[in-house]
This record gives sequence, C-alpha cells and structure tokens, in this order.
Amino acid sequence: MKIKATMILVAIVTAGLIMTGPAVGNETNRASLEAIVDQYISACEAKSAMLDSSSLNIRRAAMLSCLRATFCRTSKTELINEMVAQNVEAKPYKVHHFLNARFNEVVSSNQLALK
Repeated sequence: MKIKATMILVAIVTAGLIMTGPAVGNETNRASLEAIVDQYISACEAKSAMLDSSSLNIRRAAMLSCLRATFCRTSKTELINEMVAQNVEAKPYKVHHFLNARFNEVVSSNQLALK
C-alpha cells in the first residue's frame, strides 16, 4: 500500500513539474528576448549619435537608427509578446531580423498612407 501511494505521489509531482516546465521556459525566453531587444535599442541609440556627420548617407543611417530605437522603445512589450507568440528563438540575429521586419512593415504602411 505504501509503495502504491508513493508511486501515485511521484506521478502527481512529475505531472506538476511537466505542466509548469513550459511556463518557466516561456518566462526565461521572454527575459532573454527582452535583454536582446534592450541591446538592440542601445545599439540603435549609439548609431544615432552620428546625426552631426558631414556625410549625408551617415546622417540618413543615423536618423533611421534613431527611428528604430524609438519604435522599439515605444512598442517593446507588444514586440516581445509577438516574438513569444511566434516562438522566435532568443538569438540576437533572429530577434534583430524580427525587429527590422516589423519596423519596415510599419514604415512601408505609413508611406503608403501618405501617398
């Protein structure tokens, strides 16, 4: 009887751990994504320091980086929620690709609205 009760208890505990495992992993993934997005914003802000350059191309790139940083900072929560929903891996190149794609979608849709 004790062995049977112990086996049932072990099964319940194991099932509980399996059920909470994805939630813990999801929060870890969210924290990793948030850290990568913060690094991306910092990199964009660093590039935006080149706004005073004498080169037109560098000034344009700096302005674009400034816009990217603002976009990511203002909609950071929504972007992270989308990445979690789409199961984007917490790898910098995948997160950067996602953020650049979303930024380009927003910019192109705004340009179409202005025409």
